[in-house]
Amino acid sequence: MTTLLVTLAWADLVPPTVVSLNNILFYYFLPHLNDSSAFLTVHIVTRALFNVLANIFTTFSNWLVVLITTFRLIVVKKPLVAKHYCNRRTARYAIILILMLSIFINFPLFLYTNIQVYCTNDGTVKYYGLELSSLLNVVLYSRLFYPTVVIVSLLIPWLICFLIWLFLMRALHMSQIKLRSKTANTTFANDRKQHTYVRITLMIVCVLSVYMVCRSVHLFEVVHLSVTQLFNLNRAFYFEQIRMKLFCISNIMLTINHGANFYIYSINPKFRATLKLYVVYCFRRCRIKRRRIFTIFHLRRKSKNDSLDGLSITNDLHRSLMLTSTNGLLIRNDNNLKFNNDGLNSKRSVRKSQQIFNFVDRNSNNETSERSFAWREFEQRLKHSPRYSKH
Repeated sequence: MTTLLVTLAWADLVPPTVVSLNNILFYYFLPHLNDSSAFLTVHIVTRALFNVLANIFTTFSNWLVVLITTFRLIVVKKPLVAKHYCNRRTARYAIILILMLSIFINFPLFLYTNIQVYCTNDGTVKYYGLELSSLLNVVLYSRLFYPTVVIVSLLIPWLICFLIWLFLMRALHMSQIKLRSKTANTTFANDRKQHTYVRITLMIVCVLSVYMVCRSVHLFEVVHLSVTQLFNLNRAFYFEQIRMKLFCISNIMLTINHGANFYIYSINPKFRATLKLYVVYCFRRCRIKRRRIFTIFHLRRKSKNDSLDGLSITNDLHRSLMLTSTNGLLIRNDNNLKFNNDGLNSKRSVRKSQQIFNFVDRNSNNETSERSFAWREFEQRLKHSPRYSKH
């Protein structure tokens, strides 16, 4: 679930970012060119490319919401089936398939085969623009392509999310009843697990509610745009004025949807930790440091006794224990051997080994080579330590 939420967060960030860059470019940088040929050319090219990129990730975001809610519905209804299918491997394959579907649906919008020359009304300024392929100008293709894009990228996800929202609301209501009654018929071991179950389901229901409310305006706008083509010219002009108002409201609601989704995900502490991990991973300069972060993350998550650079924690402890005797043997400066029958030195050696491991684990992120710098530093400290040196 965390992998899907992080992917959906990135997908929600791309469309507003792309549209914002296009607006900043148009309203701030390009006006300094004083309506020159470069101003008009750059505006047309960036608008065409950025809009298609925003459409791809909007479709990707819509189907990711469907995937997340479907996984949660399977967990609620069929817990045994969810153990086999709702895992990280299935989520990755589904994410790749959804991304390929989004690119395939919107790929014809990238088919710019010609460069067209335009000019202003007085003909003083000439500028260039991208011309779509002649295939998109065919009447039959245009009548099939655009309705298909609307149905696949918007209508079908919205209907699926609405149906899943109904099932999740019913499951959430039943969980609340079980939580209040606290009867012995509940399938959960304790109340804490029940609260976690309800909280995750409630988060998905909130995401679905915001999604359906915000995308309903955009859905109505697209359906309205498709229906107006069936009317005559006078009615089409009247509906065109309404469409401009719907267009502004739709952009506002889409921005609210992307921002609200990210806020809802941030409530989950596991999502925040994973997102922070991905951000740190992307901005690491060294490949070894990036691998070190993910290695420590998986080690702590799985609670395995595996250390870095092929050195296990058990071997580190054995190496440290070899430096001291488990029978209480101490090395003195006068070369006399004394035995401590109380066994305090064995406890100190174990404590020392634990401190050694904490030192190696804490400083392993600061290395610059394949060999552990922390371990080399530790060896130098043992070599020059007065406790283990003979005088």
